[in-house]
Amino acid sequence: MNRMSRAARQSSTHEGEPLTEIGQDGQSGLRGLVQVQAETDRGRYDSVARFFHWTFAAWIIYASITGYSLTRMADGPVHDSLSQLNMSIGTVLIVLFPLRVGWKLVRIAPPALPDVSVEQQLLARIVHVVIYVTIFAVLASGFLMVPNGYPLFGLVEIHTPFQKGPLTDELFAVHRASCALLVGLVILHVAAVIKHQLISRNDVLRRML
Repeated sequence: MNRMSRAARQSSTHEGEPLTEIGQDGQSGLRGLVQVQAETDRGRYDSVARFFHWTFAAWIIYASITGYSLTRMADGPVHDSLSQLNMSIGTVLIVLFPLRVGWKLVRIAPPALPDVSVEQQLLARIVHVVIYVTIFAVLASGFLMVPNGYPLFGLVEIHTPFQKGPLTDELFAVHRASCALLVGLVILHVAAVIKHQLISRNDVLRRML
């Protein structure tokens, strides 16, 4: 029986390197699955990372358009409905944000792009960190600046900690500034993707599709 077990293990690694080795105690279970997925889709981000990326990307585009429109829209039912929807989506993302950060810390990233210098890789990591910090600032200030709470998708009342006053006005200013910074960072990010995709031609877009 021992000889058969050894033979089976040898034959399983004969065709190339093993993706991962999961011991009988099961301690490497989750990480093993992640490694298998990363090896299967080598060069691409995993499906969870892609979900978080495109969910937040869609929200940033929507919130930027809606927020700009609200500042130029008269008070009324349409203004209130869009504002409540904006806050409701933001509330969902407040829940998703720590999950996204946690997944970023534990997932296995795909290999670095070819022909990209160490300096460019470092700059990209710094920009990504700044984007994460800015998203946090947008979400936190957006929640805290709302006085007297708001209805979550018209179903559940969400209570906020502050009444209308100087503090909420300051938080609103922080929110507007962080939103503007986030839009600028997203434009920079998109420009980098276009450069890599169309000029360097290293197929960077495929990593997130």
